[in-house]
This record gives sequence, C-alpha cells and structure tokens, in this order.
Amino acid sequence: MTILRCTAKLLKRLKQPTKPPEPAPASQTNPLGEWYADIDFWHGKPFVVMLNAATGAVLALNGDAAGLRRLAERAVVQFASLCEHLSVHGPGVDAELRGFDAGLVFAATRDRSLLGTLNERKISLWMRFERNGCSLAEAAAFEWDGMFKHRDIGRNTRFGMDYHRPLDLLRQRLAASAQIIEFPAAPTGRLH
Repeated sequence: MTILRCTAKLLKRLKQPTKPPEPAPASQTNPLGEWYADIDFWHGKPFVVMLNAATGAVLALNGDAAGLRRLAERAVVQFASLCEHLSVHGPGVDAELRGFDAGLVFAATRDRSLLGTLNERKISLWMRFERNGCSLAEAAAFEWDGMFKHRDIGRNTRFGMDYHRPLDLLRQRLAASAQIIEFPAAPTGRLH
C-alpha cells in the first residue's frame, strides 16, 4: 500500500475525515515511501498533483469525481508510462506499482516544506498547461527533470548544491530498494 498525505481540501473531495488517523508504518509497502497530494483547478477543471516526498517526482492526475474514485489506478498508469518514457526500469519500479495497486492509505500532511514544494509544482503545471498546451502526463514528465530540495536528502555532491533532479533521485531510490548492482560500462575500442 502507499501512504498518500493529502491536504484538507483533497481529503474533503475524497470524502475522507479531515483528520484521518495516522497510518501504521507497516501499511506502507512501496519503495518510494510517502506521497503528498493536493487538488487544484485549471480553467475550472480539477486536477490532482502528487509529489513523492523522497524524490520530488510528480504525478498530475484527473481530479474530477471519476478520477478521484480511481486515483490509485490512474497513479499506476501514469507512473508506469512516465517510467517507460524516461527509461526507468527494474524491480523497484514494479514494487512501486504494486504499492499503488494495493491501494492508497489517506493521511494528513505533516511537512510544511513538502507542501511548499507541492504549491510550486502546481504553479509550474499551470504554466505548462497554459503556455505549452501539455497534457497532465506531459506536464508531470517535465517536472521529473526539474529540481527538488528537501532537508532530509542532503547535499548533491555531484554538483555541490542542495538541489537534486527528481529523475536521478528516483533512479537511485528504486535501484537501492531492489538492491541492483550496477556494473561499469564496457570499455570502448579494441581489446589487445
């Protein structure tokens, strides 16, 4: 199962209590951990923005009544298609998909920094919808290549800054969860 920490506005739309009980840590079975979510509107059409707390990966899903009833199913489809499009493969991806497929456990938000990032992502999605005419999935894909900062992640030693690419964090986290050993690339050129 996947823990989805929702804003009060989204919990109300999902017909959940505004202060749901805190889920047991054992209820979470997905390798990426918790996701944060909010609902917003663009030209009167509702959409749900989901932000992974560990990687900054974003999903943008239909937020109408039918979309909310099938939120976990739509998250599976969009996450799988984005992973395929961005060449993220392996057992870690399959485990995350199984976590979504097992269902969502709704909880209240508890990290103001992630809420701030979620609001930034909503604004970025609005701009992509307005200027580029992107679909929900296309707009979410752009966010995977953006920048993400959170105090729990630490410094990016590769670039010497506090920001990370969500796609890089996603690959690292999924590879670590699957205990995949990466081998160095084969040398190019002739063998003697």
